[in-house]
Amino acid sequence: MAYHFRLETVLGLRRNLEELAQQKLGRELTLLEQQKQQLAALQQQRQELIAEFEVEKEQQMLAPVFALYVEGIFRKEQEVEAGQAQIEAQRGAVAQARVELTVKVQDKKVMEKARERDYQKFLLAGLKKEQNEADEMMVLRFGRKGNLH
Repeated sequence: MAYHFRLETVLGLRRNLEELAQQKLGRELTLLEQQKQQLAALQQQRQELIAEFEVEKEQQMLAPVFALYVEGIFRKEQEVEAGQAQIEAQRGAVAQARVELTVKVQDKKVMEKARERDYQKFLLAGLKKEQNEADEMMVLRFGRKGNLH
């Protein structure tokens, strides 16, 4: 008789849910890395704009051009702040995905442990059945009173 775990479908579901949680965590980490790269690019653009502004300040500059540079630097600083806020939000999403993955892993481990206990019970029942059959054969062969011929 082959072993069959009656909750095998639940265990399979838990394994699938764990895999989905791993994939979600991977996506969230990838998105976080992309946002970090975008922030670095924004900071680089801001630095370049400031450097260009400093070079232009050395020479005479018209007031509208000066205002344009100041406005541009201000906008880049706002974009950098927004990028930092996005990164913080994404870090929260990554942390949440990690928590979900941890829960899914624990759920799967509980089911695997239940399956292992069930399998051990199955093996023990098989051994008991074998022992009973062997005892029964001894009784048939030698009788119940222990008559050894």
